[in-house]
Amino acid sequence: MSGVRPVRARLATMQGDPEPGAERISVYHDDGTVEEVALHDYARVYALPGVYEQIVQEDLGCRSPAQVARMLTGALDALGRERAAARVIDIAAGNGVSGEALRAVGVDVVLGTDIVPEARAAALRDRPGVYGEYLTLDLAALDAAQAERVRSLRANALTCVAPVGSAPGTVPPEAIAAVCRLLCGEPLVVALHDPRRGEPDPLSERFFAERVGAGATLLHRERYLHRFRVTGAPYELDASVWRLRLSD
Repeated sequence: MSGVRPVRARLATMQGDPEPGAERISVYHDDGTVEEVALHDYARVYALPGVYEQIVQEDLGCRSPAQVARMLTGALDALGRERAAARVIDIAAGNGVSGEALRAVGVDVVLGTDIVPEARAAALRDRPGVYGEYLTLDLAALDAAQAERVRSLRANALTCVAPVGSAPGTVPPEAIAAVCRLLCGEPLVVALHDPRRGEPDPLSERFFAERVGAGATLLHRERYLHRFRVTGAPYELDASVWRLRLSD
């Protein structure tokens, strides 16, 4: 983070094992007041400097930003592509933790985007310079001007640190398709899927063919530790890397 003073926070005591995202956070303000917020109340959490990092990254041990960055660079290296030539669009970028992880492995993050306006404010506040630019966008409903702006970046990779799916709290597959249609070259796509929700991974060769108009090759898939639950039980996700062949 930049020089912004973090707000103190800790996980609130709850009965049982709450579903991921339903955890509560106790926030301790300098005036002595204590505020309780839900972990996935992103608008409020991002407005509190350092709270996301304390709870998600430190207390719950979130590894997805580093996992996505590692899988992207692993694919780049295996294909013989220069990391410095990668131009990445990082969606569901939140307060920039994911972009920071990508920068750390030597790729250029030309765009961060999130649907929550407070995410952009937090990223610019806490991690200035990580993204070439950061836009608040509903990727599943881009207008012509927004689509052209994204296309003009000439990006050749897409990363998403939130699970893709149809359930609440996931990134809709159409958001992935919309950005993929605006990429160039033979782009790489790194995305996550939550297997415990009971639905198949929506990203597939058929998905990319029908929704993007692109051929697709699955380069790698693995199950990994996303983070821990409040009980200490592991919460795992599946991560995949795809190489696309866009139609002319």
